[in-house]
Amino acid sequence: MKKPIKLLSCCVAIFLMLAGPLASAGKVYQYKDANGNIVFSDQPQPGQKAEAREVKTNSIQTSGGGFALRDAIKKNPVVLWATTSCGTPCDDARNLLQSRGIPYAGRSPVTSAENLAEFKKLAGDSMVPVLQVGGVVQRGFQEEEWRAALDAAGYPKSPDPTYKNQAPESNAPKPAPFVPQVQVPAKPR
Repeated sequence: MKKPIKLLSCCVAIFLMLAGPLASAGKVYQYKDANGNIVFSDQPQPGQKAEAREVKTNSIQTSGGGFALRDAIKKNPVVLWATTSCGTPCDDARNLLQSRGIPYAGRSPVTSAENLAEFKKLAGDSMVPVLQVGGVVQRGFQEEEWRAALDAAGYPKSPDPTYKNQAPESNAPKPAPFVPQVQVPAKPR
């Protein structure tokens, strides 16, 4: 009968060691009961000589947001096709995505011939803004339709406080460095 009790004690110890990290950090007390069995408890027992053991939690901290946001990003990445000269519609589109805390890639059809070709294939014309949510394409900024597309893709309706929002990716060309133009007067004849 001693072997099953030892096996049971070992199983309990293993369970507590594995389950301990799921609970909050704290102490676990180990002692022997009147029958000589090893017992683990979250409280010391009166009249028992208990050995306190510190139990630490296992946790992973991420800035990747909650499950819903990570799943939506994985299944339906968001791309905003816009230009800097688009004005209010593109600004409204960016503001909608930022107000919901949605990470997106910013693309511009005017930065290269390849981008323009890809954009025309995707949108059919050269009118911006265009929202691409996975395989769904929304042409022109229509807030209701854009919200519906984001909702259908599983994006949260409000920003996820655990997501560290970064600036959207952009393939816009970097401005050329400023080089002052100096005119040299012509030499008199």
